[in-house]
Amino acid sequence: MVTDRWLEIDWKTPLPDKRAITRSRERLRFEQVSLEHPAIDAMLAELRRLFAGGGALLASFRVFEDDAVAQWFASRNRLQEYGFFGPFLTSEAVRTALPELGAPRRLGDKSLELKWPPGNSFSLDGILAGFLHAGGCYEKFHGTPVEAKRMAGDFTHAIIEDRYDEFLVYHTDQAWARFFDENIPANNTFVIVDKRNAQITLLCLADAD
Repeated sequence: MVTDRWLEIDWKTPLPDKRAITRSRERLRFEQVSLEHPAIDAMLAELRRLFAGGGALLASFRVFEDDAVAQWFASRNRLQEYGFFGPFLTSEAVRTALPELGAPRRLGDKSLELKWPPGNSFSLDGILAGFLHAGGCYEKFHGTPVEAKRMAGDFTHAIIEDRYDEFLVYHTDQAWARFFDENIPANNTFVIVDKRNAQITLLCLADAD
């Protein structure tokens, strides 16, 4: 287990081959960890009010079993290339923590791995503030743009603190689980990776017309 080294790049080790990557992904194991903070509770409550036709789901997980290959890619911010999202999203830990998500046991569309453009931890609060201010299909945010930015900022700070350079943020609008409505363009999944602690926070948003 080398999860304490997701921040450290080993420049002497070459790119792992495909067989090593496949074996590495099979070794990944996750467990749910607690993520409690008043700012998180407030943000989720408001998102659930706005997205009344779908909802907002959040849970956090720790990677408790990985290897040097996973560390090679994580430390270089190349989790997409490693193929991290399939094993994570279909893991028993995610299905158990968020049963209402309806996560599949496998992702049949292999192209899903190619549609997770990396985001930026510095701008996550702005993206979420935009969702708040835009509102849902039927419900609207009752505050000002400044209040939306503040609520989203408090939420992201509760997760990231001031360690922006230690986090990776990935975002997709694909309807990869039953929770999402593929006919409504209101599906959003955020995978927020804390490299220091090998902890992944999963935020899923959906609405329905």
